[in-house]
Amino acid sequence: MLIGEVARRSGVSARMLRHYESLGLVRPSGRTGSGYREYSGADIRRILHIESLRSLGLSLREIGRALDDPGFTPSALVGDLIRQTRARIAAETELLTRLRRLDAADPAGWEDALRVVALLQALGSASADARQRAALSSGDTVPVPVEALVEAVLSEPEPNVAGALSWALARSEGSAAELLAEALGSPEAAVRERAVETLAELPGEGPAGRLREALGHPDAVVRGRAALALGARGEDGAVPALLDMV
Repeated sequence: MLIGEVARRSGVSARMLRHYESLGLVRPSGRTGSGYREYSGADIRRILHIESLRSLGLSLREIGRALDDPGFTPSALVGDLIRQTRARIAAETELLTRLRRLDAADPAGWEDALRVVALLQALGSASADARQRAALSSGDTVPVPVEALVEAVLSEPEPNVAGALSWALARSEGSAAELLAEALGSPEAAVRERAVETLAELPGEGPAGRLREALGHPDAVVRGRAALALGARGEDGAVPALLDMV
């Protein structure tokens, strides 16, 4: 079979077939009298094997070893591919999250877009001072998406930074109370505690309603923090929970 027919049937371009040949991956079994490449059935099966391995993410170098080295077992390579794929998915997911948050900020132009990106990066900084400055500057020139602020406060270990983030959430427009209420269902106790503490700092009926719901939470710490916050607001409904704490 000539190269054009092989390309048509296999879906691999003639140019790629020549590239495979230059790398020694596939060598046509024969030549016609006019010197054209002629592929046998075994050659075509090898091409299909190469394409199958490429679909798994193997490099052409790895494919050559897999097909030609009897001692080259798939187990270690597949494990590496799984790790690489997971890392790539994590990176792509992080990028998607950043893009969605940038879209939510609805920047008017590239200058605003760059400010939003800078603030989002600062919220994830290893420096507590940088995180606190980012929280305090949120909303001054461009809005930082509420989701980013909530994620930051739920993972913030420094009380001063957490306070600045709560302040930024109080100034923001969005569904902070709903997002924090969802975090009350986290399997991590520290996240649940940060969520209820942040709700306690937010003004308005929305956060207060979520705190009332938290009075029935299975976590005693969450119930107690919600009761204290509602009691400080003068709500009688918190009294039974406060008495239980005594």
